[in-house]
Amino acid sequence: MGRLLEEIRKDIRTKEKTKDGKIEKIEDKKEIEDLLIELRQKNGLSRIELLEKLNNSNLSEKDIKKWEIGLKYPDLDTIYKLSEIYRVPSTEFVMAKNNSYEKGLAGINKKIIRWFVYTLNVSFYIGAVLTIFIYIFAFIFALWFFVTVASQVKR
Repeated sequence: MGRLLEEIRKDIRTKEKTKDGKIEKIEDKKEIEDLLIELRQKNGLSRIELLEKLNNSNLSEKDIKKWEIGLKYPDLDTIYKLSEIYRVPSTEFVMAKNNSYEKGLAGINKKIIRWFVYTLNVSFYIGAVLTIFIYIFAFIFALWFFVTVASQVKR
């Protein structure tokens, strides 16, 4: 059953793209956040257990949570340690990190949602809903502000 679901997800993620009349299949690239969560859960580790295995006094459980949410990314030394712990080539981590940068690290909406998720310790869905409410509130406030200013302007 699990294998079937994974195949369905893979088919959904696979897209066809035409370029100069040729059809290429392009699969969505895995981001480092997804890779870190998947490997940690697959190995049955909590964030604290992973922290102990990393054996780095400069890291905390919050750092690992930030990696998994996408607010922060591990440095190369930590990536090498993670590759040893999970027995995954470090190049896979580096490629996933690059994919995260490519997929919109600069996207303001995603950053705001991730900030809500981290700060309020809520799900990604709730962070998205909060972001939408803030945008609606900001739009209403801006509209009210411009109407108030426009009504005070004398012609």
